[in-house]
Amino acid sequence: MLKYNKMKVFVKTTLICLLVLSILNGFCTTVVAYVMSSSNYQIQADNALVPTGGIGTTVNYIFRDTMGEVSTGLSDSALYKIKAGFQEMLETYISVSVPDDISLTPAIPGVSGGTATGNATWTVVADGSSGFSMNLQASTTPAMKMPSDPTYYFSDHTLTPSYGWTAPDTGVASFGFTIAAAIAADTVTAFKDNGAACGAGSNTGGCWSGFNGTNNISVINRSTRTDNDGEDEIVNFKAQSAGKLLKDGQYQATITTTVSTN
Repeated sequence: MLKYNKMKVFVKTTLICLLVLSILNGFCTTVVAYVMSSSNYQIQADNALVPTGGIGTTVNYIFRDTMGEVSTGLSDSALYKIKAGFQEMLETYISVSVPDDISLTPAIPGVSGGTATGNATWTVVADGSSGFSMNLQASTTPAMKMPSDPTYYFSDHTLTPSYGWTAPDTGVASFGFTIAAAIAADTVTAFKDNGAACGAGSNTGGCWSGFNGTNNISVINRSTRTDNDGEDEIVNFKAQSAGKLLKDGQYQATITTTVSTN
């Protein structure tokens, strides 16, 4: 089932993976960009026309003030949008598409076993100068169970990303995922591969992992803003039974994706 959650300067999306053995959601917020920088500094905003104003902070608040500005505020049409003035210009955002729940296919026979796969795409648009990060989290341990009878389940795949999908031992069923980033360099190191092993190299999409209980798993860390169309981050899911006796019916995993500004 699709669930939609809103939080801080980040997006949470919940996806349900269904298997007959299904995974999602997202949101927006504001962050601060900057207008000039070097290796030694960043200037958040430039307000040359106003002699008074600035930012005051304590551990409890942030306060921005200006005086003397004219013709400020939002102006827009079908062709443009202008945010005039020091305070108006500070707004930026992050957004995430909301993919549908997915069904892993084909159905896996409950006695002889088999393999089912599926994927979901999160399109992330982030115009903050420091980019964004993306985490995955399962709602249960293990992630894939039969809702009506949780004694039937797929074990979580290896907890440390490993190169290539490793078939489970005879009598075992497992469920896992891999991240295929829009830009390979944005993949966190643990999920990068060099064509033979994980944790090294510059490739994306080859390292498979299970869900580490209900802990957050970091999969994307982008250090720059996206373009206007955003970046498509794909998560591939796989379930495989190596002859484990499983009750016929629907199995389900609920995965929450959190995307936050860096």
